[in-house]
Formats: sequence, structure tokens, C-alpha cells
Amino acid sequence: MNAYENYTNEDSNKFLSKVYVWMFIGLMLTAVASFAIMSSQSLMNLFLGSKSIVFGLLIFQLIIVIALSWAIKSLPPAIATLVFIFYSVLSGITLTPILLFYEMGSVYVAFVIAAGMFIAMSFVGYFIKKDLSGVGRFLIMALIGLILASIVNMVLCFILPNFAATVWVTFFLSIAGVLIFAGLTAYDTQKIKKIGASVDHGDPFTQNLVIICALTLYLDFINMFLYLLRLFGNRR
Repeated sequence: MNAYENYTNEDSNKFLSKVYVWMFIGLMLTAVASFAIMSSQSLMNLFLGSKSIVFGLLIFQLIIVIALSWAIKSLPPAIATLVFIFYSVLSGITLTPILLFYEMGSVYVAFVIAAGMFIAMSFVGYFIKKDLSGVGRFLIMALIGLILASIVNMVLCFILPNFAATVWVTFFLSIAGVLIFAGLTAYDTQKIKKIGASVDHGDPFTQNLVIICALTLYLDFINMFLYLLRLFGNRR
């Protein structure tokens, strides 16, 4: 291994370490926010008092992700960091109704499985020599198909609440969701590793790249966890 390879590997590891630290911070903020909501009836009534409030918060979350991704290169690093922190807390609020739908034991089991899968696929993405760009493009197309199929299935569940086929469709969509986000974890890890080898660590705007990469892995983990919860969760 030559000096350049040593240098780039050192940069990649440094960058990845920062990304994982911020991802972990995001997950902890989400967990704390959700626990706080579940522990307080007044907070529950404030944030989850009606379906319209929950729906509005979900739309706001989507807007934050799109806006942060679009403006990440121009935002001051401190603002980008604060937006990520705010998003993580907001996720804790919007996840609470879903978590309350399941027994807490099931939530813990799904979280542990998701953590194990995430770590394993991160190792795959970090150490694999094969370029995963083609796999990543396929997974993104599969994700779009998953979203469209989920919307159709939700409409059918609403129109035909006793239609048995929707249960099996939900089951297979959950399996597909786990596989897609497991694959995206490996792909995103490899992509972030490459980014880390090319960034200027002396540039303060590198923090913005850290934040957007942390958000990417955060979303991979959260979605994998939710699909696992649908598969293995025992409802209250």
C-alpha cells in the first residue's frame, strides 16, 4: 500500500467516524424524544392529539429532508447541524404512535435485530471491493416500487378493510423493505467511504457532508427497524 492509499484510507476512516457519531446522536435524540412523549400524557395530547397534527408533522419531516438535501452545500455548518438535531427529535415524536401500537418487548427485539443487520451490512459496504453503484441504482428503483406498492396497499386496506390479501401483501412488502434498506446500508456505506477519501477535512463545510451522510444512514436504520417491527412485532 502506497502513501496515497494510506492517506485516503485515513481520511475515509476519519470521515466515517464523524458520520457514525452524528448518526448515533440522531438515534439517541429520537429515542429520548419518543420516551418523553410516551411518559407524559400532556405531551401526548399536545403532539399526538389528532390525526391531522401527526399527518402535518410527517409532511414537515419530509419537507425537512428534501430541503436539507437540496440546500446542504449552501447552509452554514451550524445551521445544518441544528436542522439534523431538530429532525431527529421530530422523528421521535412521529414514531411514538407506531411504537405504542406494539408491545415494548417487540420494539426492543426489532431494534436489536436492526442494529445487528445495520452493523453487518456496514461492514459489507466498507470492506467489499466490488463497486456497488449498479446495485445502488437497482435498490433505489426497488425503493420507488416499494413506496408505490405500499400506497396502493394502504388504499386497498382503507377501501376493503376485510380483504385478506392485503395482509399477505403487507407481509411481503415488509420483507422487501428489510432487504432493500439492508442493501442500501451497504451501498451508502461504500459511497460515504469514497466521499471521505476525497473531501478537504480543513474545510468547515465538510461538516455539512458529515450531516447529510449521517442523515442517509439514519434513515436506512430507521426504515429497516420499522419494517422489522412490522414483521416480528406483537400488537397490543
